[in-house]
Amino acid sequence: MRLLPAAALLCLLLAACSQPSEPVVATPSVPAAAPADAAQAVLEASQRFGQLRSFQARLQLKGPRTLEAGMTFVAPDRYRLETEAGAQTIIDGTFFLQQAGEVRQIPVPPEMLAQWRSPIPADAVAAELQVEDLGPETVAGQATRKYRVRHASAAPDGMLYWINAEGLPVRIERQGQTNGQPFQATVSYSRFNDPTLQVALP
Repeated sequence: MRLLPAAALLCLLLAACSQPSEPVVATPSVPAAAPADAAQAVLEASQRFGQLRSFQARLQLKGPRTLEAGMTFVAPDRYRLETEAGAQTIIDGTFFLQQAGEVRQIPVPPEMLAQWRSPIPADAVAAELQVEDLGPETVAGQATRKYRVRHASAAPDGMLYWINAEGLPVRIERQGQTNGQPFQATVSYSRFNDPTLQVALP
């Protein structure tokens, strides 16, 4: 199960940008009472996220490699990635890889882009999830409710998931190991449905 799709796929695109010879595509307060069904609350937050017209995301990866990167999404199909190699753009299923003053067009499978729109897979159901309500917590100045989300087919520690008062995820954090070394990946979301966000052709 994809517990942190935005981070994982963004890392793949960062790798593509760093290897030019072999490109690889890879607020109001939260109510005091906890939701009656934590798993359903998390699923509904992911579904609301998938309906957004625009947002920004910021990835922070700590581990064998430390990096920061950003992404802007504008519906229906425009993504702008801020990477170590500079800005990269995906529009209508085409990755416009900019390197050495040239722009190469690489097709991106639709299922990869679909994952960026759904922090939890769209086909997940509440019965498949183990969700622990960890209570209220303030994130970037806004009130949220924090959850630990686990799935049998994913890493045992699962992920941490913060939902704001509007029922949208504002932060997702995953810890694990890669090649025997620990890592922590955090994705923060902001500027939901901001009409000023734009993604232009390179």
